[in-house]
Amino acid sequence: MLTKRTLLSIAAGALALTVAAPVIAQDAFPEKPVRLIVPYSPGGGTDTTARIVADNMKEYLGQPVVVENRPGASGTVGTLLAKQAEADGYTILFGIQATLALNPSLFKSATYNSKEDFSGIAVISESPYVVTVPGDSEISDYEGFAAAATENLTMANGGSAALLAARLLARQADLSFTNIPYSGSGDAISDILAGRVNAMISSPVSVLPHVESGALKPILVTSTDRYAALPDTPTADELGFDGFNVVGWYSVVAPAGVPQERLDVLSDAFNKTIANPDVQAKLESIGVTPSRRGLNSAATTEFIASEVDLWGQEIKDAGIEPK
Repeated sequence: MLTKRTLLSIAAGALALTVAAPVIAQDAFPEKPVRLIVPYSPGGGTDTTARIVADNMKEYLGQPVVVENRPGASGTVGTLLAKQAEADGYTILFGIQATLALNPSLFKSATYNSKEDFSGIAVISESPYVVTVPGDSEISDYEGFAAAATENLTMANGGSAALLAARLLARQADLSFTNIPYSGSGDAISDILAGRVNAMISSPVSVLPHVESGALKPILVTSTDRYAALPDTPTADELGFDGFNVVGWYSVVAPAGVPQERLDVLSDAFNKTIANPDVQAKLESIGVTPSRRGLNSAATTEFIASEVDLWGQEIKDAGIEPK
């Protein structure tokens, strides 16, 4: 026979289980450090940006974010490693425009589909490209540049993304110039400073010291908003190319299959980190413009997909075959 004491004990136990159940079911993610794969070598711009953000994540995530550099094959090695990682949210990737939006169309070794193999977490930064001319050039503004933009005007492109940005600008603005591709901005800067090319399009970080010294003059930036480090330089949008917004970007993504609630935790922490004024100041000090849009996981995924489509089509139109 069940006594009154037994019934009370059973009732108390049932109540305890009812109260405890939500706690047991709740995902306590993260319970250990999160690994952030950076697919480039230590010390470069991508690595420096990733470390500034990662070093400030614990305050908002509750666990440290540890940077792991896995360079090789223009970022493909680290990106493939992240793709193959367990989809638990503890391994994520610092994905940039080149690795996610360009490489799959440029390199046969990039055997991943950025739209299917990764889920977005957050957009970290968005910086425009900038068109510059030598400091002693007769060109001093966009009107002069447009007037000089014939096939005789040579435009150095500091990397594959800059080359494609130049093509988009030429098409949108109905300009004509001869693109001179370079593997990176270093050689392109050497040639424009030596007067071997007439103009250059590149990330602003690579040319800011030369703009400050007067060796180069900025003509325009390829965004809808002015670039903080070049506040007097007009945007393509201001110059009449409505909605023209071609930017380089850094993002954080996870391998496909990570539970959405974990993606949301990571997204919230990354967005709070890059909204921190101290973090923003550190990023801006190295020429990186923090994203102010605060895109959540779904919006980041959508943004990256649109970039993959944009650059994939541009590469196809340019007749560039994967190598």
